[in-house]
Amino acid sequence: MSGIRALLARLAAVFARRRDEERLADEIAAHLDLLAAEYRHRGFSAGDARAAARRDFGGIDRTKERVRDQRGFAWFDAFRQDVVYAVRTLVRTPAFTVTAVGTLALGISATTAIFSVAHAALLRPLPYPHPEDLRTLHTRFTDGRVTSGLVGPVELSRLKDPALPIENAALSIRLDLTLLRDDDTPIAIAGAGVDEGFFPLFGLPVAIGAGFTPEHFRKNGPVAAVVSDRLWRSAFGGDLDIVGKTLPLVTGNLPIVGVAAPDLDVPRSADVWINLQLDPQDTNHSFDGYLRLRPGTSSEVLSNALSTVATGLGRDYPGPEGNRAFVVEPLVDAMVGDLRPMLIIVLSATLLLLVLACVNVADLLLARASHRLREIAIRAAVGASRTRIAMQLLTESVVLATAGMLAGIALAYGGVRALLLYGAAQLPRLETVPFDTPVLLFALAILVTSAVGVGLAPLLQLAGAGMERRLRESGRAVTAGRSVHRALRTMIAAEVAVAVTIVAGTGLLVRSFVNLQRDDPGFTSRGRLTFDVALPLARYSDPGVRREWTETLFSRLRALRGVTAVAGSSDFPLRNVNGGDRPLIQLDGWPESHVVAWRRVVTPAFFDAMGMRLLRGRPFTADDRATTMPVAIVNESFVRTYLGDRDPLMAQVSFGFPRVDPRTQRTIVGVVSDVKYASLWSSAEPAFYVVQDQGWNGNVTLRLVVIVATALDDPRELIPAIRAEVRKQDPQLAFTVEPVDAVVAATLTRQKLGTMLMLLFGAMALLLAAIGIYGMLAYASAQRHGEVATRMALGATRANIVWLLCRHGLTVTTAGAAIGLGIAYGAGRLAAGWLYEVRPSDPLILASALVLVLGVTIVATLIPAGRAARIDPALSMRFE
Repeated sequence: MSGIRALLARLAAVFARRRDEERLADEIAAHLDLLAAEYRHRGFSAGDARAAARRDFGGIDRTKERVRDQRGFAWFDAFRQDVVYAVRTLVRTPAFTVTAVGTLALGISATTAIFSVAHAALLRPLPYPHPEDLRTLHTRFTDGRVTSGLVGPVELSRLKDPALPIENAALSIRLDLTLLRDDDTPIAIAGAGVDEGFFPLFGLPVAIGAGFTPEHFRKNGPVAAVVSDRLWRSAFGGDLDIVGKTLPLVTGNLPIVGVAAPDLDVPRSADVWINLQLDPQDTNHSFDGYLRLRPGTSSEVLSNALSTVATGLGRDYPGPEGNRAFVVEPLVDAMVGDLRPMLIIVLSATLLLLVLACVNVADLLLARASHRLREIAIRAAVGASRTRIAMQLLTESVVLATAGMLAGIALAYGGVRALLLYGAAQLPRLETVPFDTPVLLFALAILVTSAVGVGLAPLLQLAGAGMERRLRESGRAVTAGRSVHRALRTMIAAEVAVAVTIVAGTGLLVRSFVNLQRDDPGFTSRGRLTFDVALPLARYSDPGVRREWTETLFSRLRALRGVTAVAGSSDFPLRNVNGGDRPLIQLDGWPESHVVAWRRVVTPAFFDAMGMRLLRGRPFTADDRATTMPVAIVNESFVRTYLGDRDPLMAQVSFGFPRVDPRTQRTIVGVVSDVKYASLWSSAEPAFYVVQDQGWNGNVTLRLVVIVATALDDPRELIPAIRAEVRKQDPQLAFTVEPVDAVVAATLTRQKLGTMLMLLFGAMALLLAAIGIYGMLAYASAQRHGEVATRMALGATRANIVWLLCRHGLTVTTAGAAIGLGIAYGAGRLAAGWLYEVRPSDPLILASALVLVLGVTIVATLIPAGRAARIDPALSMRFE
């Protein structure tokens, strides 16, 4: 009682002092007015009277200002006092403080880390002038025919019409180049052939030199190169006099006319840009297209303009352009691709995790607040307003949230660095993930949200109406009232619902990833190596020379220990290398038609080396040469799409571009399994294979992809020997040998990253839910020790006590789990398009999530209940 009386006395002294200061200021002002009136009575003007009064009462204005300042900054003093009090209170309860701050730090760190990644990939502006006006351009057929999606020069020339809402249009094509160092060491570099609109479209002037001029794009004009800032520094040592020197390529030297701006990265990771001299009437669809729109152009206006251009092209070029439509996409969306949905899913999970962390801390604050009911009620009884009490409670929440944010930002920074090392740096726009102003502002918004989120429940409980009723409800033992228990049960149900949602979402994503890993790509990756070499045109333009080089290399590779098969191809699955082409095709007996299929040039042993299944007919053999009957092998999709019920071994196919050439007709001799070339989650497309020696006019690609099948447990043991054999034949060829398993795994980097994060967040959600439920039951059990002791004294068994304490917890968790299942089902339906062969209502996944969460919550419920059932009733009642 003496402590309470002392507290009340101090409070009364503070209030009295403030009232005295205000009363003094008012009295001084009144005396000043009276004195000024006396001077006016003596004949002074109003101004002179006021001045005389101030001279007589020097310091009065300063006194009033001091009082006004105290009034104006009273809130600041109160806030400072509240902060000091909150810090002292938290320091006195280290267990509570560490738990609360750690819980908030987990939620804030996960949310901030993923937001920083999402901001870097999706929200950070591209480093080009007015990036919102940049678009990528592709094409599609409106009648269901398959196309590569690329564009042709004739389309770009039409889109440069000044009457269109397009400021500029440009195109590029991938070039595989080999750079020779001073010691003739070959280095593979990525190049891009570009037209005259490319650099003006992106609006970044070259850093050094003049770049390309109109002369470079005229027919028979000079061919030159603009090197990237990265290549300029790594290969030329940042030579400021680089312009005028040559770029030493295996195919010949090119004069360097400039160094690109450091920020230019289109196409991605391009090392050099080479000017192209194109025929504006060319219909060859082999290029990536780009558009810069006029500022303020709406999607509807652009769509109408593109439709008009497509209609005109279809009329003028009915073969390659008929029924073709344009597809535009913001440049940033095209760059990140399917990384966007993955980041959205993971960011949503982290926001739910933050909610879970806030609810957990709010639970802790509510339980802690029950011990402060008497304190808050006394404050209210002696005159503290609800606003003043609310400020005190909110300040404590702000202090907790600030500590959690600081710890969370440190954890987030380390987490992002770990993500980059884990493989995120290989994804587009994630080479660097800065903690810049937007990320810090997001962290600040999270701070405010967390402070309000964790402080709202105890604020409503302690600073609301009916404080005297709560004081009566709390009783002598200072236990929590019914309202506290209701609030705790509500938030625990919310925790369980969020945990079920996150765990079910994790299950959906894991199932999707497992399905991708287990999906049959149509070939065998285990025990195989692949590498590709770009044969220089100057030395390998003759088909006979290429054939001799290939046969010699393959013979040497077959002689290596452990090698079972060696083959070559124009391209390789999942490498995004367009070594194949998509000519128009026509089957015998068809009327004139324009459909396409992938053509892939391979060596006879290709299907065996790839582990592909031959479904019908025969494979290619060494007898399929230029002098024998031309043959082709088609895949399942080709038969399904174009042949239907017709026997494929009785059909013949012709191909060509821009029109089918009858001289290319060849007999179909086999059907092989589909192979997914584009990605594991895309469907196989119609394709036909031709053997290398029967390539049309012997004109096959100069890019050769080699596949080596081995019987070794670790095929990487053969990499040094393969390098040595290739260099024996041509030391100027740059290439990288890698296991096919690594090629397949690289295509799943973003899915693997997302799955790993969701597994981590799912585990954190379970942990937080378990801690929350354990804390609630432990607190409720402690509050009911007297009741438990009385029941045990009257004959209740430990089993009765455990069931009594568990019943309420299990009821709350069951209700939360039911709500969580509904939310998880709805979220799964929203994300269904981003999952691979997974139903959002998959009963196994939903049931597994439910069982896992309930299992964890049951364990968290039994531990405090069992502890309460082991109390000594005699000892407990003696203290009561």
